[in-house]
Amino acid sequence: MKPAIMEIKNINLTINLAKVYKSPVMRKILEQIKKLSFNREVLFIHGEKGTEKEYIVKIILGYLVQPEVIIIPEDVKKLGSLKQKNIVYIIKNFENINLSYLFAEDRLFRCAIFISDCDHEQLYNNGLINSELYEILSNSKKIHIPPLRERKQDIIPLANFFLQEISEFLNLPKKELTKDAQEAIMDYSWTENAYQLKQFLAKACLLNRHQKLNAKDLFGEYNDQFSIKNFLELKLGNLLKEFASIGNSNLYETVIQEVEKALFILTMNETGGNQLKASKILGINRNTLNKKLKYYSLI
Repeated sequence: MKPAIMEIKNINLTINLAKVYKSPVMRKILEQIKKLSFNREVLFIHGEKGTEKEYIVKIILGYLVQPEVIIIPEDVKKLGSLKQKNIVYIIKNFENINLSYLFAEDRLFRCAIFISDCDHEQLYNNGLINSELYEILSNSKKIHIPPLRERKQDIIPLANFFLQEISEFLNLPKKELTKDAQEAIMDYSWTENAYQLKQFLAKACLLNRHQKLNAKDLFGEYNDQFSIKNFLELKLGNLLKEFASIGNSNLYETVIQEVEKALFILTMNETGGNQLKASKILGINRNTLNKKLKYYSLI
């Protein structure tokens, strides 16, 4: 396993995210990041599910020169030398795990970053962390990412940033939001925060050829109860009209491949590029998923 939380294919794009945030609370967080010493720094990034915790991690990594990023506990066997100074630990799913070895006095590291959907008080009160880890998190530098609904100033800039990221990932011309799309985005509740916003935008980019996305492209004519079956029937009906005049169009193979590729893209986005989690969600073997991702040039 490669010791990295995520592949940063375009670090400049991610760093530019720092320029996107307009809300006072996020600007304050960015100022906090700038002041980090990166000398055995312990950070605790928490916020509701779907907030931009992993993007904030990428911004933090952007301040370091070629850090050796190690995931805990997945890369627990790749801790590196005790004297290696450029290590950054990324610690997710850390409940009920003994992490005392990370903080031994002779172990050097630049930064240890804990990531959670809950704050340390909730974790401790629910019996998910022990008193030792509670003490570590209590003394850490805490970064709380508020839900997107409380940061209205960030919604449209984030949407534009995600559109750029999606277009580069899919090798498509960058799409734009119409005025009615922007108004609809601002009015939406975004209960799953920035993750949900990005998913809506990714789906719209995949399913619409025109450059400017309107509210209908993002939210459709139907509510969230609109079934996958009906959705596919609607889209395939339009596709059949385009292929009707072609004698041998290989329509079956084309549709299957496009649906499969889109499914892989959305699942990999949701899991932050973690193939093991993606294979479990999809219900397929990890090796099969890896072969498919290579086939579609997604890795």
